[in-house]
Amino acid sequence: FNFRGVEKIHESYHGRNVSVKYFVLVSVQRQWLPPITQEHEVLVQIPGVEPPVNEPIKMEVGIEDCLHIEFEYEKRCYHLRDVIVGKINFLLVRIKIKHMELAVIRRETSGEGVAHSVAAMGQGGGGGGGG
Repeated sequence: FNFRGVEKIHESYHGRNVSVKYFVLVSVQRQWLPPITQEHEVLVQIPGVEPPVNEPIKMEVGIEDCLHIEFEYEKRCYHLRDVIVGKINFLLVRIKIKHMELAVIRRETSGEGVAHSVAAMGQGGGGGGGG
C-alpha cells in the first residue's frame, strides 16, 4: 500500500505516560448486515543519521576523602542494538563496599512548564560485590 499525504512526523512509541500510534482502519459496509471494522497498528521508524561528533563520556563521582569513582564510556550516543562499553575506575577507596550496582535508566518526558512530568524506569542492571 502507498498512503500519500499521510504525515508521520513521530516514530511509534509506547511509554508510561504517552503513546504515539499509527494504524490502518478498515471498514467494510454491508447492505443488510452491520459494518465490519478492524484496525491494525503500523509501526513507524524514522531512520536517523549518526551524530557527527560522538565523543566519549568521562565523569567522576564520590564522597570527599572517602570514595572517588570514575566512569568512562566509549561514546555519548548509542543505537538500540549497540553494546555499551565502558570502564569503572576506583580512584580512592577508604570505605568498605558491600554492593555496587550499575543500571541503564529510560527517562520519558512529556509536557512543558507546569504540566511537565518525568518518568524514569530501570531497564536492567548489574550488581557486584565488594570486599
